[in-house]
Amino acid sequence: MAYKNSSALLAAIVVMAGPAFAQDNTATPLPEGTEATTEQAADSAAPATGDAAATTEGEAAATTDEAAAAEPAAETAPADAPAATADAPAAAPADAPADAANAEPQIGAYYVKSTHSDWTIRCVNAGEGEPDPCELYQLLKDGQGNSVAEVTMIPLAQGEAAAGATIVAPLETDLVRGLGLKIDSAQTRGYPFNFCAPVGCISRMGFDTAGLNGLKRGNAAVVSLLPFGADPENPVELPMSLSGFTAAFSELEGIVDEARAELAARESATEAPAEGAATEETAPAN
Repeated sequence: MAYKNSSALLAAIVVMAGPAFAQDNTATPLPEGTEATTEQAADSAAPATGDAAATTEGEAAATTDEAAAAEPAAETAPADAPAATADAPAAAPADAPADAANAEPQIGAYYVKSTHSDWTIRCVNAGEGEPDPCELYQLLKDGQGNSVAEVTMIPLAQGEAAAGATIVAPLETDLVRGLGLKIDSAQTRGYPFNFCAPVGCISRMGFDTAGLNGLKRGNAAVVSLLPFGADPENPVELPMSLSGFTAAFSELEGIVDEARAELAARESATEAPAEGAATEETAPAN
């Protein structure tokens, strides 16, 4: 059961998730389950005979002629140098991938803001001047290492739920059975699927303060689901690590609070000029 990601659709899911999490705060229990260098010897220092001297002079003359012939070749060498210089810029494109990696993500695309062990804080580029919505993210894999589902989580400020989670499962999942979530040795809690989309089937759930604290104190969780037509006694169990969850959620809360404060300041700044204009309109004429 492989999972295919769709960033745009998931972003839309997160945006509309907030108002519904307060209603998804309940759950039903499910069953347990040398370079080498060589020195040459010095030549003998015996006196040279006349023939040897003549031979040496001849060799010296030949060597001089060869050197003279080599000088024009050496003078022509710089003519080839520009060719090598001209080829040098060809290596520049090797830096292109690094530039692409540091490029600003496109509007509407996800980017990783930080990572805390097994949890990632990813955000959507909302465009210049707008706060980027962020969420916690973890990809869930089965025992063979296949990507099966994913879970995202955001803090909530209103209602009974302190946090909201969205789990996206494959389309081939048994919707009637729903999915289960178990934290450490606690009892498995069941959650229904809310709807299905091309990206997969969506289950949204809310966590009150006690449930959120359970995630923070826990060591590991298991998400269980049943492929359609599979044996109900053998559901697929997906480990969900809680390592790094507390630090990641704390950072995310700060990001969300900052974004909310920025939006509130904008609203106040927009309302103030409108109130001033209304006062001028109602002032009596002299």
